[in-house]
Amino acid sequence: MGEKARDMSTHRFFIDHPIRAKKIKLTLGCCCELCGVCLPPEGLEIHTFSLDELYAPMQPAVLEEHLLVLCPRCHADVHEFSLPPADQEWLVRMRDAEKKKSISAILNYVPRRYTPPESDIEEAYREACSSRFRFGV
Repeated sequence: MGEKARDMSTHRFFIDHPIRAKKIKLTLGCCCELCGVCLPPEGLEIHTFSLDELYAPMQPAVLEEHLLVLCPRCHADVHEFSLPPADQEWLVRMRDAEKKKSISAILNYVPRRYTPPESDIEEAYREACSSRFRFGV
């Protein structure tokens, strides 16, 4: 899989899961992990790197070790100046253990399946249309 395809799969993951992306940014204090500037969550971007060992579909369990929260300027600089993966990994290693644990929990969260309650839809419709629910009658 090419570099662009890997980047698009993780990019798509955070587009499809905006709540997870926002929670990760909040977990890291809404600050860029490179320059330290603090911005609102909408002003930060999630950068992923060194995803060679990941295959489609992307595995969120491994993603924590390969993501950084960056301001737009630092994110552009990382790509423009090709910051080596070893340096990016060093930034991840500098994270507090509690923050790493929180990010992993956010990425690995699987919501419970929703099961609608058992009900008779026709009976519910008749009840909703009955005279006892009419207003002003």
